[in-house]
This record gives sequence, structure tokens and C-alpha cells, in this order.
Amino acid sequence: MPAKKRPIQKIIKIDNRFNDDPIFEPIDSLPEINSNIFWLIAAQVKDQGNNLITLSPEQIKREVGYNSHISNKQIAKNVDDTFSKLLTIQLSKEDIDKKTGHITKTRENIFQKSIVDTDTLETSVEVSNSFLYLFNHLEHWTRFSITQYVRLHSNYSRKLFRLLKQWRTTGKKEYTIDEFRKRLQIPKSYRPTDIDRRVLTICKEELSANFQNFKITKNYRKGVRGRKLESYIFTWVPEQKNQQDIYYDSSIEDTNSVYYIKSNPFLTEKEKFRALDRFFGFTLGTSLKEYKDGHMRSYFLPNKLHNRKKRTVFHRTDLKSLSQYKHVQFGQLIDVYKQVGEKGFLTQEDKEDLALLEMGFAKTEKDREKDQEEAKERLKRLESQTKDLQARADSNVTLDFGQSGVETVSFFDDESNE
Repeated sequence: MPAKKRPIQKIIKIDNRFNDDPIFEPIDSLPEINSNIFWLIAAQVKDQGNNLITLSPEQIKREVGYNSHISNKQIAKNVDDTFSKLLTIQLSKEDIDKKTGHITKTRENIFQKSIVDTDTLETSVEVSNSFLYLFNHLEHWTRFSITQYVRLHSNYSRKLFRLLKQWRTTGKKEYTIDEFRKRLQIPKSYRPTDIDRRVLTICKEELSANFQNFKITKNYRKGVRGRKLESYIFTWVPEQKNQQDIYYDSSIEDTNSVYYIKSNPFLTEKEKFRALDRFFGFTLGTSLKEYKDGHMRSYFLPNKLHNRKKRTVFHRTDLKSLSQYKHVQFGQLIDVYKQVGEKGFLTQEDKEDLALLEMGFAKTEKDREKDQEEAKERLKRLESQTKDLQARADSNVTLDFGQSGVETVSFFDDESNE
């Protein structure tokens, strides 16, 4: 099939069986850049069957966290390297010929075809038939954004993030200590104190940006020789079940993430500053130092990023122009700003940005009402035209009872019946 080009998709949806099948475990061990590329591709092949999907190097560069100085040739090389590593993921099956009794063994990779054009440096990929179930006609799925994923730098955080997103609308998931070790592929040599320091601490700080009021609780049971760690319980505020991907926007997601970190009652002040550093990709200690220096320009954006060249009417340099937000997106941003405002944490520049957001919300509300009125008028005209056509059809119906009491119906003009 010809390569199919479409806008970049930023939301990943994958069948829950991906989380449980051990043949996919190598993906969690991929180097960070290869893992980012795989999940970006996974977002693009959703509901595309075995169409050949094409990505430009610019799209890949923009979405997977590359530095601006990385060349397109290097990106193409990394993509090809990713496909090479994915060759280890194979579905193998045996079939027996009923007539001959011969056994045939078949191996199939997750991607049936992968192409890296050495001239245009475009990447094209096609999912194998045996793996179509992962990305198509999903009934039970795990959903998350590629933007959230690439901001996580610990393999443990990435794996746990995906596992917990399967339960995003539930708000709770418990793993026994043995199951947790197996799921996150934690070395057997790690003691509980090692897991605390090398796994849970980082997961707590990184995932607090993605789950509101994220909390990790250790569950103990009483034993003969005192308490014994039995399981880990992860809790957060459940996400809405009717959340729609069509309204996804990274600036709204970032606004929520900062609010989730700063408002989390289960994080210490030190953990909050470290969580902000991890979220923004800063050296640990940067956010705390900036806070101590004083005069924060925005609750939502560090001064280090706030001082970039202003591109829109907003003080926050990560917000888009007013014309780029939809009515519902204005509402989402305003809700977060007002929650922060109720706690008295909005800066003067935040308040001015909020006023602009409310202005945009009001304008798009009028535009939406106007569109709805125009839609109603179009519907009325359509209904009127339909009635006219029906009336004409009814007026051209003649009944003929002249043949042995048999009723006949004619839908022709009178002239044609003469």
C-alpha cells in the first residue's frame, strides 16, 4: 500500500495485552532515544491497519526530545538503529499440517516493513498482521501522551508510568513486592532499601507531574519476626473517562503538570523542587535556588524559561497565541489558573494572562453561539427543502383502481401518462 501521510499524533493508545506479554519486555530496556522513537511510531500507527505510515525527520526531532543541533542524518541513523533493536521482538508459532503431519515454525516481527529513505531521510513503517491487535479496534487500552513519556528519564519511571496509565480512571493500583520487581525488571540483588532509593524516590518525583496527588504507600503484614513488606500501593486522582484526545494540547498538559507537582500534599518541599527540576530537565537544585533568589514571575513557568523571547500577548512564553486555542481549551486553562488563584499563588503576570484567557473564552463562546445559530438555520433550510420535495412527490401520486380492484401507484408527471 502507498505511504499514508497525516498530522502527527501525540496520544498513544495500545492494547492492554502489551503490558502483560513478556515478549515486549525488551522495549522497556531500550536506550532512551530508541524508546522515544518507538512510542512516537506507536502513536502514528493507531487505527491505521497495515497502512504504510510515514514520518519526516523534522516531526521526529520535534516530538522525541532531540536537541536543536542534531542533524537529520543522525535522526535517520537513530531510527534505523531502533528498528534493528526491535527485530528481537518476535511472535513465534508452530502449525501442524493435518494431512502430512509436518510441523512449520513461523516468526514474525512487530513491524512487517520499515523504510528509512537515505535521500529525504523520511521514515515509513508498516505493522505486521500478527501485531495489528495492539493498535487497532481497541476494546481495553492504555492511553498516554508522547510528550509526557519523553520527559521521563528513568526506565523504572517510564515502565511504571505506562502500567499505571492502564488504571488512569481508577486512581489506584497495588503490586505485591514480587510482582513489582518482575514488572519493573528490578535486579534480584536490590533490597527494599535499594528499591526505595533507586526506584521509588525517582518514580515519585517524576510521576507526580502526570498523576494528581500521586502517592506511594507501603503495605506491611505482621510476621513472626515483626513487620514484613508485602506490597506497594499507588494512588492518584482518577482521570475522566470521557477525556477526548481531540482537545489535547501540550501547553495545557504542562500547566496541569506544574500544578500537580506544587499542589501535591504527599510531597515534601524538597521533593517538589526536585520534581520540578526533573520535569523541566534542569540540574537538581535549580528550582530551589531560583525560589530562594525570589521574585518568581509565574507560578507555572520558571524564570529560566520565562525570560525567553516573547512570542504572543501572554507573559508566559510557553502559551500559544489567542487564536490557536479552542473554546474548551480556554476553559481548561482558566480552571487551573482559578484553582491556583484561590490559594493566593498567582503572580501579577499570571493574573494578566488569566484576564487574556477569559477574554479569549468569552470571544470563542460568542463565535460558538454564532456557529450554532448558523447550523440551526442551515438545518431549518434543509428541513424546508425536504418538505417541499415530499409535497411535490405526494402531489404527483395517482391511484388507479381500474384493474380488478388492484391498487397501482404512479410517481410520474401527468404529461408522461397521457
